[in-house]
Amino acid sequence: MVSYFKLTLLCLLLVTSGCQSGPIGPDGKFNWGRKENNSNDTDTTGSSTGATEANSAASPLEKLTADNESLHAELAKARQQYRVTVGELDLVKQQLKDANAKLSNSGGVDLSAGNAEAASTLDVVSIEGVVVGRDGKKVRIELPRTQLFNANTVTISNDGKTLLDRVAAAIKQQYANQQITLEAHATSGLTPNDDHQQAIQQVTTIYNYLVGMSQLPATQLSLASKGNNAPRYSTASEQGREANQRIELIIYPETY
Repeated sequence: MVSYFKLTLLCLLLVTSGCQSGPIGPDGKFNWGRKENNSNDTDTTGSSTGATEANSAASPLEKLTADNESLHAELAKARQQYRVTVGELDLVKQQLKDANAKLSNSGGVDLSAGNAEAASTLDVVSIEGVVVGRDGKKVRIELPRTQLFNANTVTISNDGKTLLDRVAAAIKQQYANQQITLEAHATSGLTPNDDHQQAIQQVTTIYNYLVGMSQLPATQLSLASKGNNAPRYSTASEQGREANQRIELIIYPETY
């Protein structure tokens, strides 16, 4: 009887110990590896968290390193492009130099001492009440059409005749041997009976006056019309559009 009681007590102790250690799962079966698995899971999670923290700590440094390498690559690329651009520019300069040399030696440009001296010594004459300026090797004398003609006509006004006489005197004194082009400029219009057509008629009248009244050689003068293709002043204002209506005398270094 005592032995049976001891045996029963031992069984109860084993059952109680098993419940506390937790080897029996919810299904009533033994699960001996459950505690070990939980321990392993905990260790794995801890290891994962540690790796994440390590990666987070290392990521700013890695980012700086990557950015630095990228900047060095971009700098190397920019330096290479600069060298290529400089090389292309030097090539263009050399080609331009060769082209100028060929042009100079092909007979297209007269490089005789007389013409070279004339081109370098072509002075800008001063004429009262007239705008005169240099355009490369050429000299331009600008005459506003409003100062030359009666309003909306091709008739030269008295003030216009006085102005043309001063211009003719300056040409005889300073540019007696130079080729001269009378160039008409209009504000607008590309059809007959408009401002463009009127400009052509007016520049023809100027030519006839300079040859007939001012005694300039006809062979020295030529005529041209630019229409509204070469405005000198802004076309946004009425004042600018009016100023663009002009006759220009272009004095060339070449002789006639």
